[in-house]
Amino acid sequence: MNRAVTRATGLPLFACAAAISLALGCNDVGLKPMPSPKNATTPAGWPRTLTDDTGAQISLGAPPKRIVSLAPSNTEILFALGAGDRVVADTESCDYPAEARNRTHVGGLSAGDMERIQVALPDLVVAVGSINQKLIRALRSAHIPTLVVQPHTTNEVLASIRLIGRASGTDARAEQVAAETKARIDLVRAKTSKTTFRPRALIVYGAKPIYTSPPDSFIHDLIGVAGGTDIVQTPLPQNIISSAVVVERAPEVILCSQSLSGQLKSLPGWAAVPAVKNNRFFSTHGDAELTRPGPRIAAAAEQLSEYFHPELYPSSAGHGLH
Repeated sequence: MNRAVTRATGLPLFACAAAISLALGCNDVGLKPMPSPKNATTPAGWPRTLTDDTGAQISLGAPPKRIVSLAPSNTEILFALGAGDRVVADTESCDYPAEARNRTHVGGLSAGDMERIQVALPDLVVAVGSINQKLIRALRSAHIPTLVVQPHTTNEVLASIRLIGRASGTDARAEQVAAETKARIDLVRAKTSKTTFRPRALIVYGAKPIYTSPPDSFIHDLIGVAGGTDIVQTPLPQNIISSAVVVERAPEVILCSQSLSGQLKSLPGWAAVPAVKNNRFFSTHGDAELTRPGPRIAAAAEQLSEYFHPELYPSSAGHGLH
């Protein structure tokens, strides 16, 4: 929420206001970047101006030293790029890698606190458009450099990695991570490209209502890469699929968190669904690997492919679906 910074207790009002103003580098118009030391050397390639996924331009004078991440996927990317030591705050949902849990939290996944963000003194905030809309407007009004990514497809996830790399000054590492992620996904695609059996699959996030992913999502892409067929081929209102449609399309594998599978099994009529009948519920080693648009989508593709097609993995302990 966009509130004024809480006053320190025990200090005269004018002293407190002055202290906060100095700490945040703000004036009566809003927050502004802290001035650079006169003798500071600007690194090669800086300053730079970037265009984010909303079409907005963000100007950065030097590699940011204090980064706030407003989404777990962005936090994972920043750590993967070697910028984790510059992440000074993230969300309560940021749990990977383990170090991310030790950062100051600015709130929940979609309910970050503007005051906490300001107190963190960020020179860059990295947000996701679909979950941080209100905060993005407030941050930009406060003149805090805010980069917004909004990846949908697998290729857009790779583009987000590169964009965050340019914003954080880790360009080379970002290119390496994106290339390695793509190479691993391409290997899975090549392995499954000649399979004639492609099990029908559905990803589910909730039972009441039944939330799934749209066909323009990286998860839809990964199901195909792994050698499956997503039963959702056209957009659904609010990404909600009816129970009747699920029964009709008869998915052979349901992708969901381990905690959700029990609820789905008890839904009316679902006993006849092949995935339920044969207890074919897939979740990655870490549930978030398949649902966060970051470098771990490659691991998700590999695990899903092995589940769909254990015959392609001689050392696999799994059992085929056909």
